[in-house]
Amino acid sequence: MTTATRDLAGLTARIAELAPGLRVETGPGATGPYAYDASNYRVPPRAVAFPRSADDVVGVLRACREAGVPVTARGGGTSMAGNAVGPGVVLDFSRYMNRILDIDVEARTARVEAGVVLDALRSATALHGLDFGPDPSSHSRCTLGGMIG
Repeated sequence: MTTATRDLAGLTARIAELAPGLRVETGPGATGPYAYDASNYRVPPRAVAFPRSADDVVGVLRACREAGVPVTARGGGTSMAGNAVGPGVVLDFSRYMNRILDIDVEARTARVEAGVVLDALRSATALHGLDFGPDPSSHSRCTLGGMIG
């Protein structure tokens, strides 16, 4: 077993300890699609995690901090500047953390998770006469977390 393989096994074991039940993929078939975004950059990650809650995110961040492994947050992968790729652990927020939690019409605010697609937010807020200002060309695919990041 190589040092890199042993280090990755240790990292995934620590993530499993801190975020029980979190799905983490390490094989090339699973991580390959996360090596690129809409930019020209190609950076294969060590692993991809699919958090379902803030606690999962905290567990991954803690394990990666302890191991000195970088973390890249990812939504739709529409960045044209390479912001959605990285050599460490990629957190894919689009798979599970993609809910609109509530819309407060009086305050003109919405609580959303990072993986919410812009068009989904616009459709939900339009019912209340509200909109979200940015208008990227990737509006049907980009997520709020990426836009804010």
